[in-house]
Amino acid sequence: KARWIGFPSVLLMEWMTRFFPKMEEKGIIIPHQNANIQLTDELPDFFDSSKFNLLHAGALMKQRDPKYLIDGYLLFLEKNQSAKNHARLLLIGNNSYHEEFLKKFTSFETICLSTYLPYQVSQNLQHAVAVNIILEAIAEVSPFLPGKFPHCVQADKPILLLAPQKSETRRLLGNNYPYWSEVNDVLKIAEIIQKLYDNWLIKPERLDRKDLIDYCDTPNLKKIITSLK
Repeated sequence: KARWIGFPSVLLMEWMTRFFPKMEEKGIIIPHQNANIQLTDELPDFFDSSKFNLLHAGALMKQRDPKYLIDGYLLFLEKNQSAKNHARLLLIGNNSYHEEFLKKFTSFETICLSTYLPYQVSQNLQHAVAVNIILEAIAEVSPFLPGKFPHCVQADKPILLLAPQKSETRRLLGNNYPYWSEVNDVLKIAEIIQKLYDNWLIKPERLDRKDLIDYCDTPNLKKIITSLK
């Protein structure tokens, strides 16, 4: 039967066996691994650490449509006018697939668009913001764990997860994880951002998931691999 690394990656194994039946007997699922990144003080000029910063770091591929995230964020601001002085949505990474849509937001003070940051600076930023965002495609199932998932876990900040109900990322965070929404549920996205903002005003939150840090860390990977026969 299939051998699992750490948490059983059930969704990916189910999906793979539809195309490669022998995966059920011979498959090994290995999660993306954390790298030991030495953080620095280097941050982009546009970043203000005193703000309630929500960050999506990474390419906005064709299937990762930011429309609903932005609509939910703007709805949150519309319902909470005072938040305009504090909140910032940072979309960092290649956005060429959505360039036409995003053009209308280039003059918005509360939305920052940047097509590129050096990897080190991007890592620093993920650790400095209030919330990290994982945006997945609208789909029936999302079995692939995004490459930045370990980075977000390691940054130890709340994750705003926009993903299908049946998603490997959601499965790992847990079905009761409070900051998850379907990608296109604008009302719920706005509500979640409001909760995150209210909590931030009291005290910045931490993700606090040592189990997931261990899951994505090399000692656990080595331990499991050496136990395989």
